[in-house]
Amino acid sequence: MNFNIKEKLKKTFSKEHLKEVFTGEEQKKHLKQGSYSSMMTVIVLAVIVVINLIVAQIPTSKTQIDLSTQKMYSITDETKTALKDLDQDVTMYYIVQKGSEDDTIEKLLEHYDELSDHIKVETKDPDLYPKFTSQYTDQTVAANSVIVVCGDKSKVVSNSDMWETSTNYQTYQTQTTGFDGEGQITSAITYVTSENNPKVYWVTGHGEASESDLSTNFSDAINKNNVEISDLALMTDDIPEDAEELVIMSPTTDFSEDEANKVITYLENGGKLLMFTSYTGTDMPNLDSILENYGVKRSRGIVVETDSQHYYPQMPYYLLPNIQSDDITTEVKSNYILMPVAQAIQKLDSYRDTITIKSLLTTTEDAYIENDPENSTWSKSADSETGAFDLGVSITETVDDKETQIIYFSSASMLSSQIDQAISGANSKLAATALTSMCDVEQTVVIPSKSTSYTNLVFTQGAVNTWSIITIAGIPLVLVVIGVMIWMKRRKQ
Repeated sequence: MNFNIKEKLKKTFSKEHLKEVFTGEEQKKHLKQGSYSSMMTVIVLAVIVVINLIVAQIPTSKTQIDLSTQKMYSITDETKTALKDLDQDVTMYYIVQKGSEDDTIEKLLEHYDELSDHIKVETKDPDLYPKFTSQYTDQTVAANSVIVVCGDKSKVVSNSDMWETSTNYQTYQTQTTGFDGEGQITSAITYVTSENNPKVYWVTGHGEASESDLSTNFSDAINKNNVEISDLALMTDDIPEDAEELVIMSPTTDFSEDEANKVITYLENGGKLLMFTSYTGTDMPNLDSILENYGVKRSRGIVVETDSQHYYPQMPYYLLPNIQSDDITTEVKSNYILMPVAQAIQKLDSYRDTITIKSLLTTTEDAYIENDPENSTWSKSADSETGAFDLGVSITETVDDKETQIIYFSSASMLSSQIDQAISGANSKLAATALTSMCDVEQTVVIPSKSTSYTNLVFTQGAVNTWSIITIAGIPLVLVVIGVMIWMKRRKQ
C-alpha cells in the first residue's frame, strides 16, 4: 500500500509530468482563462471611463442636490425667466487666483453658464493677467469678484457685494449673514443688456423718509433693477421731463397748493406715482387733494383688526391684510404683508368714470376705524365705522392715449427695517415690485439675499391662541388621561 503511494507521488512530480502540464492541455486551459479575465477587465474599465465622460457632460444642477436651507447653490425662478429671455451675448469674467476659488461663487457661475447659450464664463487669474481688470474699471478688483460684460457695457460685482457681513459689537468679530451672489449677478446682466435705466424722482422738502431710512431690502431691490433715484424739491424745482415716476414717501408736513398742482399736472399727462403715507394726526389738505383728484381719500384715524388671524400678536393695529390677485402682488401672494398703523383708503362717492381703482391689500369685514388712537382702549364701539377697508390700491386712468398710474399704500412703516425683517422681506419685495412695474423696466427682477442664519416665522394672534391652548391645556390633559388609563389597568391586574 505504502509502495503504491510512493510510486504515485514520484510519478506526479516527475520532470516528464510537470513538462506535460505546462506545455500541453493544462497550459492552454490556463492561458484561455487568463485571456478571458484580462479582456473582461479591459471592458469594465472602458465602460467606467465612458460613464465618467458622459456624467462629466451632465450639468452640475442635474447631478448635485442642494440640501442647504436657503438653497444657497440653486438658481431662483426669477433668474431662470430672465435668462430665458436673454438674446445678447454676455461674458462673465471670474477674477480669482488658481486654487483660491470660492466654492459657492464658482458653483453659481456654473449654473448661469448652463442655463443660457448666450452666457460664457471665463476665469482670469490676476497673477497671469495683472492688467485685465483695468479695461473695465479704475478701481482695484478683489479676488473672487465677477466682471459682467456685454458689448461696450460692463459692471463689476465685487466679492463684498455678494457676501453680506455684520459686526458683533460684543466680540468685535465680523460674521457672514447672507449671500447675495445671484441677486447681484442677475442685476448686472440686466444692466449690461439694457439700453436705458429708468429715472425716478424722490420728492423732498416735507419731512419725507429718505431711501436710507427704509429697509435695506427695499433699496437693494431698487438698485438691483438698475433704477436711478434722484431727489426732487418741488418747492424750487419743476418735475423733469425725463421723470418716469415720482415717489412720495411719508411726508410729515403738508404740500403747498403749488406743489400739489405740480404733481397733479404731471399725473394728468400720463405720469406715475408711488405713494406711502403715515398717520400723523394732522390734516394735510393739499397732499390729500392729489389722492382725491383720483377718486380716493384716507381716513382720519387708523384701522384696527378684530379677526385674530389678521393681526400681529397683541397688536390689533399691526395688520396682516388679505392680498388680492394682481400682477403687483403675485410674488408675495404666499407671504404675509405686515402693515402697522395704517389708514383706511376709501373711494369717494363720485369720481371720473375714466378712473379705475383696484384693491391690492384689504382687511377683513371685522375691521374698524379708530379715530382717536392716542387714547384708544382698542375695543370697537357702537358707532365705530366697520367693514373691509383698502390698505393698498392701484389707480389707473387713460385719457388721450396717456395712462396715469398711482400705487398707494397707507402705511410707510411697513418699509422700516424691523417690520420688513419680521416677515423676511415681503414688504420690501411688494414695494419694489410696485415701483419697478410703473418704470420702463424690461423685466422686474427682485431676488433677495439668501440668509446664512435663520428665517423668521410669522404667527397671527389666532395662531398664538391656538398653540397656547394646546400647550397649556391640551398636552397636559392628554398626559393625565394616559396616566389614569395606565393606573386603572395596573389596578385591575
